[in-house]
Amino acid sequence: MKKSVYDYLNSSLIEAEVQRAKENNLSLAAIKFKYEVDLEDAFSFKNFAKEVYKLFLYPVLCYEEKDSFILLLRDKKLHESVTLFKKNQSKIYSSLNVLIERVGITILSKNEEADEFIKRVNRYFVISKRLPTAKVIYGTKEFDFFDDKKREDSLQVVIKNNPKVQLYNIYKGIPVNNEGVVIEFNKQLMCIKTTREELLYLKRNEEFVYIKHSVFPSIIKADIFNFNFEKEYVCVKNLEFQDVSVIDRENIRIKPSKKLYITIEYQNKIVANGEILSISIDSISVKISKNSIKKVRALQKLEFDLKFKLFVKNSIAVDNLSIKGKIYKIVGDEIIFTTFPNSFIKEKIARYVSSVKQEILKSLKQQLILK
Repeated sequence: MKKSVYDYLNSSLIEAEVQRAKENNLSLAAIKFKYEVDLEDAFSFKNFAKEVYKLFLYPVLCYEEKDSFILLLRDKKLHESVTLFKKNQSKIYSSLNVLIERVGITILSKNEEADEFIKRVNRYFVISKRLPTAKVIYGTKEFDFFDDKKREDSLQVVIKNNPKVQLYNIYKGIPVNNEGVVIEFNKQLMCIKTTREELLYLKRNEEFVYIKHSVFPSIIKADIFNFNFEKEYVCVKNLEFQDVSVIDRENIRIKPSKKLYITIEYQNKIVANGEILSISIDSISVKISKNSIKKVRALQKLEFDLKFKLFVKNSIAVDNLSIKGKIYKIVGDEIIFTTFPNSFIKEKIARYVSSVKQEILKSLKQQLILK
Protein backbone atom coordinates (compact mmCIF):
# COMPACT_ATOMS: atom_id res chain seq x y z
CA MET A 1 0.00 0.00 0.00
CA LYS A 2 1.32 3.40 -0.96
CA LYS A 3 2.25 5.59 2.01
CA SER A 4 0.58 8.96 2.46
CA VAL A 5 2.02 12.25 3.66
CA TYR A 6 0.38 11.52 7.02
CA ASP A 7 2.39 8.29 7.35
CA TYR A 8 5.71 10.04 6.78
CA LEU A 9 4.77 12.97 9.02
CA ASN A 10 3.69 10.65 11.86
CA SER A 11 6.89 8.59 11.56
CA SER A 12 9.08 11.69 11.74
CA LEU A 13 7.21 13.06 14.79
CA ILE A 14 7.33 9.75 16.66
CA GLU A 15 10.99 9.08 15.88
CA ALA A 16 11.92 12.63 16.92
CA GLU A 17 10.09 12.28 20.25
CA VAL A 18 11.71 8.87 20.92
CA GLN A 19 15.13 10.35 20.18
CA ARG A 20 14.43 13.33 22.43
CA ALA A 21 13.35 11.06 25.31
CA LYS A 22 16.48 8.91 24.99
CA GLU A 23 18.90 11.83 24.74
CA ASN A 24 17.41 13.54 27.80
CA ASN A 25 16.75 10.35 29.78
CA LEU A 26 13.04 11.17 30.01
CA SER A 27 9.97 8.94 29.95
CA LEU A 28 7.62 8.94 26.97
CA ALA A 29 4.09 7.54 26.86
CA ALA A 30 1.92 6.64 23.88
CA ILE A 31 -1.88 6.53 23.99
CA LYS A 32 -3.78 5.16 21.01
CA PHE A 33 -7.53 5.67 21.01
CA LYS A 34 -10.52 5.29 18.72
CA TYR A 35 -12.29 8.38 17.39
CA GLU A 36 -14.03 8.35 14.04
CA VAL A 37 -13.69 11.65 12.19
CA ASP A 38 -16.80 12.85 10.39
CA LEU A 39 -15.82 15.75 8.13
CA GLU A 40 -19.51 16.45 7.56
CA ASP A 41 -19.36 17.70 11.14
CA ALA A 42 -15.87 19.19 11.07
CA PHE A 43 -16.75 21.74 13.76
CA SER A 44 -17.26 18.95 16.32
CA PHE A 45 -13.95 17.37 15.38
CA LYS A 46 -12.19 20.72 15.73
CA ASN A 47 -13.65 21.17 19.23
CA PHE A 48 -12.63 17.62 20.15
CA ALA A 49 -9.03 18.13 18.97
CA LYS A 50 -8.82 21.45 20.81
CA GLU A 51 -10.05 19.82 24.03
CA VAL A 52 -7.53 16.98 23.70
CA TYR A 53 -4.66 19.43 23.20
CA LYS A 54 -5.73 21.44 26.23
CA LEU A 55 -6.44 18.57 28.65
CA PHE A 56 -3.31 16.58 27.82
CA LEU A 57 -1.11 19.69 28.06
CA TYR A 58 -0.38 20.07 24.34
CA PRO A 59 0.93 16.64 23.37
CA VAL A 60 2.08 15.37 19.99
CA LEU A 61 -1.11 14.20 18.25
CA CYS A 62 -0.86 11.84 15.28
CA TYR A 63 -3.77 10.91 13.00
CA GLU A 64 -3.33 7.19 12.37
CA GLU A 65 -6.28 5.97 10.36
CA LYS A 66 -9.89 6.89 9.74
CA ASP A 67 -10.82 5.88 13.29
CA SER A 68 -7.73 6.26 15.50
CA PHE A 69 -5.18 8.71 16.88
CA ILE A 70 -1.92 8.45 18.82
CA LEU A 71 -1.01 10.84 21.62
CA LEU A 72 2.61 11.13 22.76
CA LEU A 73 2.95 12.43 26.32
CA ARG A 74 6.35 13.79 27.25
CA ASP A 75 7.90 12.94 30.61
CA LYS A 76 4.98 10.76 31.75
CA LYS A 77 5.30 7.33 33.39
CA LEU A 78 2.75 4.58 32.82
CA HIS A 79 0.67 5.06 35.97
CA GLU A 80 0.60 8.82 35.39
CA SER A 81 -0.58 8.33 31.80
CA VAL A 82 -3.32 5.87 32.75
CA THR A 83 -4.56 8.17 35.52
CA LEU A 84 -4.41 11.25 33.29
CA PHE A 85 -6.32 9.51 30.52
CA LYS A 86 -9.08 8.32 32.88
CA LYS A 87 -9.53 11.83 34.27
CA ASN A 88 -9.65 13.42 30.84
CA GLN A 89 -11.92 10.70 29.46
CA SER A 90 -14.51 11.82 32.00
CA LYS A 91 -13.95 15.52 31.27
CA ILE A 92 -14.31 15.06 27.50
CA TYR A 93 -17.53 13.14 28.01
CA SER A 94 -18.90 15.87 30.32
CA SER A 95 -17.99 18.77 28.05
CA LEU A 96 -18.49 17.29 24.55
CA ASN A 97 -20.60 14.16 25.17
CA VAL A 98 -17.87 12.11 23.45
CA LEU A 99 -16.91 8.83 25.14
CA ILE A 100 -13.47 7.44 24.24
CA GLU A 101 -13.68 3.73 25.06
CA ARG A 102 -11.15 1.80 22.97
CA VAL A 103 -7.69 2.64 24.27
CA GLY A 104 -4.13 1.27 24.42
CA ILE A 105 -1.37 2.84 26.56
CA THR A 106 2.34 2.07 26.94
CA ILE A 107 5.68 3.74 27.69
CA LEU A 108 9.04 3.71 25.96
CA SER A 109 11.51 1.21 27.41
CA LYS A 110 15.27 1.70 27.56
CA ASN A 111 17.16 0.84 24.39
CA GLU A 112 13.87 0.51 22.49
CA GLU A 113 13.33 1.79 18.96
CA ALA A 114 10.28 3.73 17.82
CA ASP A 115 8.92 0.84 15.72
CA GLU A 116 8.77 -1.56 18.70
CA PHE A 117 7.30 1.16 20.93
CA ILE A 118 4.46 1.90 18.50
CA LYS A 119 3.92 -1.76 17.63
CA ARG A 120 3.16 -2.44 21.31
CA VAL A 121 0.64 0.39 21.69
CA ASN A 122 -1.02 -0.80 18.44
CA ARG A 123 -1.30 -4.30 19.94
CA TYR A 124 -2.92 -2.96 23.11
CA PHE A 125 -5.32 -0.86 21.02
CA VAL A 126 -6.38 -3.90 18.96
CA ILE A 127 -6.98 -5.92 22.14
CA SER A 128 -9.17 -3.10 23.50
CA LYS A 129 -11.18 -2.97 20.25
CA ARG A 130 -11.79 -6.71 20.30
CA LEU A 131 -13.07 -6.87 23.87
CA PRO A 132 -16.86 -7.04 24.29
CA THR A 133 -16.72 -4.30 26.94
CA ALA A 134 -14.66 -1.13 26.96
CA LYS A 135 -11.37 -1.41 28.84
CA VAL A 136 -8.12 0.54 28.80
CA ILE A 137 -5.35 -1.91 27.87
CA TYR A 138 -1.90 -0.93 29.07
CA GLY A 139 1.54 -2.24 29.90
CA THR A 140 5.27 -2.02 29.29
CA LYS A 141 7.83 -4.04 27.40
CA GLU A 142 8.25 -6.17 30.53
CA PHE A 143 4.66 -6.48 31.78
CA ASP A 144 1.11 -6.56 30.44
CA PHE A 145 -0.55 -4.95 33.46
CA PHE A 146 -4.07 -5.35 32.11
CA ASP A 147 -3.92 -9.13 32.63
CA ASP A 148 -5.59 -9.58 36.03
CA LYS A 149 -4.13 -13.07 36.50
CA LYS A 150 -0.57 -11.77 36.19
CA ARG A 151 -0.87 -8.55 38.19
CA GLU A 152 0.34 -10.05 41.46
CA ASP A 153 3.35 -11.59 39.69
CA SER A 154 4.18 -8.21 38.16
CA LEU A 155 3.73 -6.47 41.51
CA GLN A 156 6.06 -8.95 43.20
CA VAL A 157 8.85 -8.17 40.72
CA VAL A 158 8.27 -4.43 41.07
CA ILE A 159 8.41 -4.55 44.88
CA LYS A 160 11.51 -6.75 44.85
CA ASN A 161 13.30 -4.06 42.82
CA ASN A 162 11.93 -1.19 44.94
CA PRO A 163 9.96 -1.89 48.17
CA LYS A 164 8.99 1.76 48.82
CA VAL A 165 5.26 2.54 48.64
CA GLN A 166 2.82 5.24 49.69
CA LEU A 167 -0.08 4.43 52.03
CA TYR A 168 -3.25 6.47 51.53
CA ASN A 169 -6.35 6.97 53.64
CA ILE A 170 -9.34 9.19 53.02
CA TYR A 171 -10.06 11.45 55.98
CA LYS A 172 -13.22 13.56 55.57
CA GLY A 173 -12.83 13.28 51.80
CA ILE A 174 -9.13 14.23 51.77
CA PRO A 175 -6.38 11.78 50.71
CA VAL A 176 -3.76 11.58 53.46
CA ASN A 177 -0.56 9.74 52.60
CA ASN A 178 2.41 8.32 54.50
CA GLU A 179 5.56 6.57 53.32
CA GLY A 180 5.96 2.84 53.76
CA VAL A 181 8.36 0.01 52.96
CA VAL A 182 7.12 -3.48 52.06
CA ILE A 183 8.90 -5.97 54.33
CA GLU A 184 6.91 -9.05 53.27
CA PHE A 185 4.78 -9.95 50.27
CA ASN A 186 3.68 -13.43 49.26
CA LYS A 187 0.58 -12.70 47.08
CA GLN A 188 -1.76 -13.61 49.96
CA LEU A 189 -0.65 -10.85 52.30
CA MET A 190 1.60 -7.81 52.48
CA CYS A 191 3.31 -6.31 55.53
CA ILE A 192 4.40 -2.67 55.38
CA LYS A 193 6.62 -0.76 57.78
CA THR A 194 5.37 2.81 58.27
CA THR A 195 5.14 5.64 60.80
CA ARG A 196 3.62 5.31 64.26
CA GLU A 197 1.19 8.15 63.44
CA GLU A 198 -0.08 6.21 60.42
CA LEU A 199 -0.57 3.07 62.52
CA LEU A 200 -2.50 5.03 65.17
CA TYR A 201 -4.75 6.49 62.52
CA LEU A 202 -5.36 3.15 60.79
CA LYS A 203 -6.14 1.32 64.02
CA ARG A 204 -8.60 3.98 65.07
CA ASN A 205 -10.34 4.78 61.78
CA GLU A 206 -9.79 2.27 58.97
CA GLU A 207 -10.59 -1.30 57.95
CA PHE A 208 -8.66 -0.98 54.70
CA VAL A 209 -5.84 1.07 53.17
CA TYR A 210 -4.81 2.18 49.67
CA ILE A 211 -1.29 1.33 48.52
CA LYS A 212 0.48 3.07 45.65
CA HIS A 213 3.85 2.28 44.05
CA SER A 214 5.69 4.76 41.84
CA VAL A 215 6.09 2.19 39.03
CA PHE A 216 3.03 -0.05 39.35
CA PRO A 217 0.05 1.55 37.53
CA SER A 218 -2.79 0.16 39.66
CA ILE A 219 -3.85 1.48 43.05
CA ILE A 220 -4.14 -1.41 45.51
CA LYS A 221 -6.95 -1.46 48.04
CA ALA A 222 -6.34 -3.99 50.82
CA ASP A 223 -8.01 -5.09 54.05
CA ILE A 224 -6.10 -4.51 57.30
CA PHE A 225 -5.81 -7.57 59.55
CA ASN A 226 -2.83 -7.03 61.87
CA PHE A 227 -0.78 -4.26 63.54
CA ASN A 228 2.62 -4.37 65.22
CA PHE A 229 3.32 -1.13 67.10
CA GLU A 230 6.62 -2.36 68.50
CA LYS A 231 8.14 -2.90 65.05
CA GLU A 232 5.83 -0.31 63.42
CA TYR A 233 4.24 -2.30 60.62
CA VAL A 234 0.76 -3.12 59.36
CA CYS A 235 -0.27 -6.30 57.51
CA VAL A 236 -2.95 -6.39 54.82
CA LYS A 237 -4.72 -9.04 52.73
CA ASN A 238 -7.36 -9.35 49.97
CA LEU A 239 -5.51 -7.14 47.50
CA GLU A 240 -7.85 -5.42 45.04
CA PHE A 241 -6.29 -3.76 41.98
CA GLN A 242 -7.96 -0.53 40.87
CA ASP A 243 -7.16 1.32 37.64
CA VAL A 244 -8.79 4.46 39.01
CA SER A 245 -9.25 5.24 42.67
CA VAL A 246 -10.57 8.04 44.85
CA ILE A 247 -6.99 8.97 45.74
CA ASP A 248 -6.28 9.72 42.07
CA ARG A 249 -8.95 12.35 41.75
CA GLU A 250 -7.36 15.56 40.64
CA ASN A 251 -9.75 17.74 42.59
CA ILE A 252 -11.25 16.11 45.66
CA ARG A 253 -14.54 17.62 46.80
CA ILE A 254 -14.41 18.66 50.45
CA LYS A 255 -17.21 19.26 52.93
CA PRO A 256 -17.52 22.97 53.74
CA SER A 257 -16.40 24.04 57.22
CA LYS A 258 -19.76 25.80 57.71
CA LYS A 259 -23.08 25.50 55.88
CA LEU A 260 -23.11 26.93 52.36
CA TYR A 261 -26.34 27.46 50.44
CA ILE A 262 -26.75 27.51 46.67
CA THR A 263 -29.28 28.68 44.09
CA ILE A 264 -29.73 26.68 40.87
CA GLU A 265 -30.96 28.83 37.99
CA TYR A 266 -31.82 28.32 34.32
CA GLN A 267 -32.33 31.30 32.01
CA ASN A 268 -32.39 33.65 35.01
CA LYS A 269 -35.19 31.70 36.73
CA ILE A 270 -34.67 29.85 40.01
CA VAL A 271 -35.14 26.09 39.56
CA ALA A 272 -34.15 25.04 43.09
CA ASN A 273 -32.38 26.07 46.27
CA GLY A 274 -30.13 23.71 48.17
CA GLU A 275 -27.19 23.12 50.46
CA ILE A 276 -23.63 22.42 49.24
CA LEU A 277 -22.54 19.02 50.56
CA SER A 278 -19.05 19.15 49.02
CA ILE A 279 -17.11 21.32 46.61
CA SER A 280 -13.98 21.31 44.41
CA ILE A 281 -12.77 23.57 41.63
CA ASP A 282 -14.57 21.50 38.97
CA SER A 283 -17.55 19.91 40.73
CA ILE A 284 -20.17 20.60 43.38
CA SER A 285 -22.42 18.18 45.24
CA VAL A 286 -25.77 19.71 46.25
CA LYS A 287 -28.65 18.50 48.41
CA ILE A 288 -32.10 19.77 47.39
CA SER A 289 -35.66 18.98 48.41
CA LYS A 290 -37.43 15.99 46.90
CA ASN A 291 -40.01 18.31 45.37
CA SER A 292 -37.26 20.17 43.47
CA ILE A 293 -35.66 17.02 42.06
CA LYS A 294 -38.39 16.65 39.42
CA LYS A 295 -37.85 20.21 38.19
CA VAL A 296 -34.11 19.64 37.88
CA ARG A 297 -34.52 16.26 36.15
CA ALA A 298 -36.70 17.90 33.48
CA LEU A 299 -33.72 20.12 32.58
CA GLN A 300 -31.04 17.49 33.19
CA LYS A 301 -29.14 17.87 29.91
CA LEU A 302 -29.00 21.67 30.02
CA GLU A 303 -26.48 24.08 31.53
CA PHE A 304 -27.35 25.81 34.80
CA ASP A 305 -26.13 28.90 36.61
CA LEU A 306 -25.00 28.00 40.13
CA LYS A 307 -24.89 30.91 42.59
CA PHE A 308 -23.47 30.71 46.11
CA LYS A 309 -21.30 32.45 48.69
CA LEU A 310 -17.93 31.36 50.08
CA PHE A 311 -17.13 32.63 53.55
CA VAL A 312 -13.53 33.74 54.06
CA LYS A 313 -11.93 32.31 57.22
CA ASN A 314 -11.60 34.73 60.17
CA SER A 315 -13.44 37.42 58.24
CA ILE A 316 -16.97 38.67 57.71
CA ALA A 317 -16.19 39.10 54.01
CA VAL A 318 -17.77 36.73 51.49
CA ASP A 319 -17.20 35.89 47.85
CA ASN A 320 -20.39 35.96 45.79
CA LEU A 321 -19.83 33.43 43.00
CA SER A 322 -21.76 32.43 39.89
CA ILE A 323 -20.56 29.55 37.72
CA LYS A 324 -21.90 27.37 34.92
CA GLY A 325 -22.63 23.73 35.66
CA LYS A 326 -23.99 20.55 34.07
CA ILE A 327 -25.51 17.63 35.92
CA TYR A 328 -23.12 14.69 36.18
CA LYS A 329 -25.21 12.45 38.41
CA ILE A 330 -28.36 12.43 40.54
CA VAL A 331 -28.51 10.10 43.54
CA GLY A 332 -31.61 10.42 45.70
CA ASP A 333 -31.84 14.07 46.73
CA GLU A 334 -28.16 14.73 45.92
CA ILE A 335 -27.07 16.27 42.61
CA ILE A 336 -23.44 16.30 41.48
CA PHE A 337 -22.62 19.09 39.03
CA THR A 338 -19.59 19.30 36.77
CA THR A 339 -18.69 22.99 36.88
CA PHE A 340 -16.90 25.34 34.50
CA PRO A 341 -15.52 28.30 36.48
CA ASN A 342 -13.31 30.91 34.87
CA SER A 343 -9.72 31.28 36.10
CA PHE A 344 -10.65 34.05 38.57
CA ILE A 345 -13.40 32.03 40.27
CA LYS A 346 -11.35 28.84 40.06
CA GLU A 347 -8.62 30.54 42.09
CA LYS A 348 -11.13 31.64 44.75
CA ILE A 349 -12.56 28.12 45.10
CA ALA A 350 -9.08 26.58 45.17
CA ARG A 351 -8.07 28.95 47.97
CA TYR A 352 -11.21 28.10 49.95
CA VAL A 353 -10.75 24.32 49.48
CA SER A 354 -7.08 24.58 50.52
CA SER A 355 -7.95 26.46 53.73
CA VAL A 356 -10.60 23.89 54.70
CA LYS A 357 -8.16 21.04 54.01
CA GLN A 358 -5.53 22.66 56.23
CA GLU A 359 -8.05 22.99 59.07
CA ILE A 360 -9.09 19.35 58.76
CA LEU A 361 -5.53 17.98 58.60
CA LYS A 362 -4.42 20.18 61.51
CA SER A 363 -7.29 18.78 63.59
CA LEU A 364 -6.30 15.21 62.60
CA LYS A 365 -2.67 15.71 63.66
CA GLN A 366 -3.76 17.11 67.03
CA GLN A 367 -6.00 14.08 67.62
CA LEU A 368 -3.13 11.68 66.88
CA ILE A 369 -0.69 13.55 69.14
CA LEU A 370 -3.11 13.24 72.04
CA LYS A 371 -3.34 9.46 71.62
